Amino acid sequence: MKLRWNTLGGKLGLLFCVAGLAVIWAGWNGAGSYNDIRKQFPYLISGGIAGLALVVIGAALLIIQSQRADRVQLEANLTELRNILERMTGLPASNGAAEADTNLVVAGPSAYHRPTCKLVAGRDLRKMPVQQAESAGLEPCRTCAPEGGAEVDLASPDPASGTRGR
Repeated sequence: MKLRWNTLGGKLGLLFCVAGLAVIWAGWNGAGSYNDIRKQFPYLISGGIAGLALVVIGAALLIIQSQRADRVQLEANLTELRNILERMTGLPASNGAAEADTNLVVAGPSAYHRPTCKLVAGRDLRKMPVQQAESAGLEPCRTCAPEGGAEVDLASPDPASGTRGR
């Protein structure tokens, strides 16, 4: 029989609780066999404290096992949700980190931008490939030129040509 480590915490928790209750019963039974309180006291103290400690440890193991099982279920649900999002959008779902793929652009209402464009900074917009943005009828941004051109700096004029930008 193969021991399953993922359920060991719950099984040990139950075992500790049962052992704790057995120790409490043994202490109570030992104390019940004497009429003198001075002879009952050692049984109640040793059985009560040891039994209570075992029950508390067992309950803690059960709680930890329950939290682990909940975490595994949550991770499975998140993985399934991520797969559903990838199938629906056709793009790999982002984990919130910076995008490594530089072919993605940010889709605005009527134009698409580079992710670093000042016009879309701080806005939560959808990212998509350039081809998908063009097929959706979006125009490239005139400020950031996401199609491969350099960003246009409208603040500094070009001294050679007398025009603004590059």
